[in-house]
Amino acid sequence: MGFVASSRRSAAGLLALLALSVLPALLTGCGSGTMSSVEANPPTRGLLHYLQQAGQMGNVTDRGYVVSVEAEGGQPAAGSETSLTLQVLDPSGRPVGDFADDMTKRLHFIVVSKDLSAFQHLHPEYEGQGKFRVKLTFPQGGPFLLVSEFMPDGKGLTVHRQWMDVSGPEQAAQALVAVNVPQGGSREGSKESAKEGTPNDMLNGSPNGTSSELPKESPYVTVNGLEIRLTAMPQLNELKAGEMAMLAFTLRKAGTGERIALEPYLGTSGHCVVLDEKAEQYVHVHAAEEMSTASSVMFHAEFPKAGLYKLWAQFQYEGQVVTAPFVLRVA
Repeated sequence: MGFVASSRRSAAGLLALLALSVLPALLTGCGSGTMSSVEANPPTRGLLHYLQQAGQMGNVTDRGYVVSVEAEGGQPAAGSETSLTLQVLDPSGRPVGDFADDMTKRLHFIVVSKDLSAFQHLHPEYEGQGKFRVKLTFPQGGPFLLVSEFMPDGKGLTVHRQWMDVSGPEQAAQALVAVNVPQGGSREGSKESAKEGTPNDMLNGSPNGTSSELPKESPYVTVNGLEIRLTAMPQLNELKAGEMAMLAFTLRKAGTGERIALEPYLGTSGHCVVLDEKAEQYVHVHAAEEMSTASSVMFHAEFPKAGLYKLWAQFQYEGQVVTAPFVLRVA
């Protein structure tokens, strides 16, 4: 099982100085690396190698820490509000007393159903002595993956995962359908445009560099009155495991195409959580601020293995968190 999460040490200053000069290296010199973990065979050139040598990234594990989760009243039931208590213990079994803020929060709590149909990104309240509490409603019965991200005792980012069974009817199984694989013909919103462009073109809403319009064939979802389109470099239908991908999300008002101005969400322009179809490969990355604009957000990510992945990109607009789900196939 693999876990990758973005480093919380900001490389903003470095990127601001090197953005123009290192972009070619990002695309050509970093195919074997990732913005969010140190590989067994790390890259030897390019921006990723530079960041790793500068100590900006590190392997993400549970570091021997344990998160004990208990539901008030016993096993949680689907459709009913449940109060969960999270107790964080250090490797010796003692309650953790010191947490550093991680993207403005002491603990990020990701809750995903086994079939990947339900997703929540929560922030439990800290009660002291390593104990957190959060209220939530599980929308269906069955197994749920619980992922806790925190920075304890002066250590780096720590990621702990576990499963919790929820009573109640389970949702009928539905196959994941990738938006970057043709589904029996051309259909708006179902496949990636064949045209290529530069990262700046992508962020300006012009993947082919000739128009301010987004390609009508790029996959999109409509959430809370916003149309959110996904483009990538390399192209979405060319994504490969173990290679850097640049994912760009462009948000417009649905129907009119009017540009919007996003607000900061948890200290950055956006968050993106990714899980493979077996919920074994976990990736959590943050926006590349120097390559994002008010209405378009860029993420760097690497998919650990080939297969189907579901991702949830999160942004904030007019005080509301907007979550955009997409399914991708990676070769």
